[in-house]
Amino acid sequence: MGKSIIKFIRNNSSYWGILRGDKIFPLMVQPPNLRAIIENQETYLLEGNLGKESFDFQQVEIFAPVSSPMRVVCQGLNYASHRTESGLSDKSSGNVMFTKDESSITGAYSPVVRPKDCQCLDYEVELGLIIKQDITKPTKITDDNLHEYVAGIVLANDFSARDLQYKDDYAQWYKGKSQRTLLPLGPVLYLLDNDELKYLDKLTIQLWVNDQIRQNANTSQLIFKPAETLTEISSFQNLSTGDLILTGTPGGVVVKAPHKFLQGIAAWLLSNEQKVKSFRQKKQDYLQDNDIVKTRIYSADGVIDLGTQLNKIIAHDY
Repeated sequence: MGKSIIKFIRNNSSYWGILRGDKIFPLMVQPPNLRAIIENQETYLLEGNLGKESFDFQQVEIFAPVSSPMRVVCQGLNYASHRTESGLSDKSSGNVMFTKDESSITGAYSPVVRPKDCQCLDYEVELGLIIKQDITKPTKITDDNLHEYVAGIVLANDFSARDLQYKDDYAQWYKGKSQRTLLPLGPVLYLLDNDELKYLDKLTIQLWVNDQIRQNANTSQLIFKPAETLTEISSFQNLSTGDLILTGTPGGVVVKAPHKFLQGIAAWLLSNEQKVKSFRQKKQDYLQDNDIVKTRIYSADGVIDLGTQLNKIIAHDY
């Protein structure tokens, strides 16, 4: 069985540990970063390296279980349900990819700050993949060798400032998605055993806003699976141990293609000004200050449980 890695702060110092049940066991010999954990599991994750004293969540502050520097590569429109609500044809064949800056990363229970001038803050629950080894050339990755390239999985929420994303003459995906605190990760990074890779295709993925369920899907519905996606990414860029791949969000987000544009992407892209105006006319449908966004990813048999995120939306203070 895999291990649930957690990063936390106690007495003004940060630590890595292992979560078992609702107890956090700090590592006695602390690794310098996530890469060290992934590359030296036999050193840091041995039973003998677990502290005898444990803590519960209320005694510590939970950080995102990753390390800087890291790349964040995102897939867009990777569930048919999300493609449809975005106004795209189900015949669209491209594997949409973009980046999100690591400065957007925050903890699973940390507040999410509404960016300045953002009236249309949206949510996107996603399964994140953590890279296991450096990839520096085009590489054929298959289900048979996927365990060599995926170290583990993490719960993610790709919050998006929709009106900022489309405000300028050209779509500003990077700007609209990279605002600080718009990527809660964790609470745990689940390091997979090789025989657990099969669960990547059978995880329930869910999101609630103020206890109302908004997204409810299964990773079996991913259009482009992890092996195919990593193969494509390797064809044009490098990846490093500890980097993060976000695999896309299912249907149920707030933003929808305006009805008159549903027949084609060309019309959907005609006018960013019209789109932003349409978004802001429905700003009450988007996340409001003090809303609580809850997310979960887990397997039906209970073997995989990436924990629960609870993030409160707050106004910017700058």
